[in-house]
Amino acid sequence: MLTRDARLQIPEQVITRQVGDETILLNLETGTYFGLDPVGSRFLELLGAEGTLVAVLAKMLEEFDVTEAQLEADLLRLTDEMLANGLLVTA
Repeated sequence: MLTRDARLQIPEQVITRQVGDETILLNLETGTYFGLDPVGSRFLELLGAEGTLVAVLAKMLEEFDVTEAQLEADLLRLTDEMLANGLLVTA
């Protein structure tokens, strides 16, 4: 199971593009296509800068009106799905 201290990154075979306020990810090896809404896009942006879920969680708690428990559950669910689809890897 993924932990809050996990370091995550986008693998080389995944390209990302901004389309309006959303982010599109495409795994070139598998053809997996994934779209992120503005909140998911912010998560990905912070992940690139911060590296760990716990750091991203802290930053997003400052920016969004949500409880820590809800945000953590949502981020873990999103990262689990992205890991399963090869759109993120543990560093």
